[in-house]
Amino acid sequence: MASSPNSETHQVGRLLPISDVASLFGLSEKAVLEMLEQCRTPIRQDFFSIAELASRWRCSRGTVYNRLRAVGAKVLDFAAPGKKSKKAVSVTVVLQIESKKTKKLA
Repeated sequence: MASSPNSETHQVGRLLPISDVASLFGLSEKAVLEMLEQCRTPIRQDFFSIAELASRWRCSRGTVYNRLRAVGAKVLDFAAPGKKSKKAVSVTVVLQIESKKTKKLA
């Protein structure tokens, strides 16, 4: 199977080009590349930043802070008292919040 001359040639290992893998599974090349990119992300993440939670929950950083305050969540913060710094939220806290807020669609 030939790919267009303008497309980049990506290969899985040394065996098959992405276009061949995509055609084997009936997917687009873009879909296969997205799946490969997802596999590159860390398997286990112990902490989330506020920005990562905002992206994950599709809301603003301010809303993330409000949701964390509402449940009394503890965050990892190495800043001196009264100083601003980046904060990290444990994955267990995140999963607890998500499990409480997850509901069946009626």
